[in-house]
Amino acid sequence: MRVRRLTTAAAALTGAALILTACSGGGDGSGGSGGEGGEVQPLTIHANSSNSYQRNFNPFSTSVLHGARGMIYEPLVASSPQFEEPVPWLAESVEFNDDGTVMTYTLRDGVTWSDGEEFNAEDVEFTFTMFVDQPATNLSALDVVGATATDDLTVEIEFSEPMFAFEHAVGNSLIVPEHIWSEIEDPIETTNEEPVGTGPFLLEDFEQQLYTMTKNEDYWAADEVEVEQLRYPANTDQTFTTSLQAGEIDWSGGFVANIDDIFVAQDPENRGYWYPGGGLVSLTPNTQEAPFDDPELREALSLAMDRDQISEVAMQGYTPAAHPTGLPQPAYQDSLSADYADAAFARDVEAANQILDDAGYERGADGVRTTPDGEAMSYPLEIPSDWVDWVTISQLLVEQYAEVGIEIVPQGVSFEAWVETRNSGNFALTISATAIGQSPFDMYRSMMSSEYASDGAVRQNFSRFYNDDADAALDAYAGTDDEAEQQAALDSLEQIMVEQLPLVPMIQSPNWFQYTSERWEGWPTEENPYAFGAPFQNPDIMLVVRNLTPAQ
Repeated sequence: MRVRRLTTAAAALTGAALILTACSGGGDGSGGSGGEGGEVQPLTIHANSSNSYQRNFNPFSTSVLHGARGMIYEPLVASSPQFEEPVPWLAESVEFNDDGTVMTYTLRDGVTWSDGEEFNAEDVEFTFTMFVDQPATNLSALDVVGATATDDLTVEIEFSEPMFAFEHAVGNSLIVPEHIWSEIEDPIETTNEEPVGTGPFLLEDFEQQLYTMTKNEDYWAADEVEVEQLRYPANTDQTFTTSLQAGEIDWSGGFVANIDDIFVAQDPENRGYWYPGGGLVSLTPNTQEAPFDDPELREALSLAMDRDQISEVAMQGYTPAAHPTGLPQPAYQDSLSADYADAAFARDVEAANQILDDAGYERGADGVRTTPDGEAMSYPLEIPSDWVDWVTISQLLVEQYAEVGIEIVPQGVSFEAWVETRNSGNFALTISATAIGQSPFDMYRSMMSSEYASDGAVRQNFSRFYNDDADAALDAYAGTDDEAEQQAALDSLEQIMVEQLPLVPMIQSPNWFQYTSERWEGWPTEENPYAFGAPFQNPDIMLVVRNLTPAQ
């Protein structure tokens, strides 16, 4: 007997389109026109700060350009914590077998790749087989055994473990064309400069300062997309703020100081922002290296941290201090253990100093402590130099940790250099962000699972916290679809997070999102939260683009 699970209340995109229509109306219609003579204006996007672009549209690459995921390459099913239900995309439905180790997808008929080739089950089989043969492409570390196309529109994917907890991750996997990618020798290193996808946009033009995408008129849901061109101009943080203030950007995601004065006040009828909790920002120790393999030291770091100051000064109150479990609130309020439902961090410098004294971290004449091995407790802290909020956080940590005899030395580096250091583990302390995922399980897996263990670069669990109890709790959650059993596993994971501090939670990570309805309407808002709004948030960006209409 098979367990039937439709991915949404409607088994076809027609039903999803009705949901989107009900969610529209983000603009008030007072912001001008879509262009003279009815001309549709381009949609100008700022998804990240960069001096210039390097041509890379490989959806499996850590340096892939924004838009490749979602606008060009699409998933089987679109899932997000903001969606009421998963939305069928390249697949219309999915079935589990009884023990959850086989997922059978029924694909949408009539889909073609942008080069005119037919999309079918063999492309899905190829993609998931590549996850096995080329593990670096398996971005969600899924336990794939293999995949088989049983006919043109049906594919079975087999896993070594029950996948009830991974349904969203499997569905969100991006599918690539077999007839092109089977010829690529290294699917991670290729820059895929001429991308061929099933998505609503085609790469139109590329320059180091600007790349554009144009609407794919043969897209399988072309009638649902009114945007005809996407523009991604390169901006530093400084030029981004200037361009945003001038109204040159329609859709953006980034930290903007004094946003009400700098941005909204210039055109309050059309400009807005919404920063829902989108994850967790943490001080991240390398727990595989001394002295940060010591949980007492990590506890002292937590006690000495002034999260309220970080929230108010570095983040201007845009986002609150983290919850001790690390779970964003209120999204995961219902998942909190009874032991931690009312928990909150409180700074206690005296207690932090006492822990360090008792553990043998002696303070020297210069005020800096040494480890029991005699090493000075002075640590570089790399942060992307353009991320002004994180730069301020690092400066505050210098002051806060000086009170307990730990010296922090901030080092501003390029985004690419920070990613390399974080992923390779060549650090004692860094700052990292954890995405909200589809469930608390997803977050804890990305922070604690030994699945991501590697002698080289890792894609998740950047603190390299490997713990048998955490793995057992994650396995227990993934092995059942019983809600009570899943909550018991979450209770264990929350206890590990609070007591062992695999990383040190600081603040909730905001889903940065600013918009103007001068040219385009239909944006998600706090009152109409149909998707996360950040232009780097996939698959949410796919629904946002479908929901946009030219301003009247």
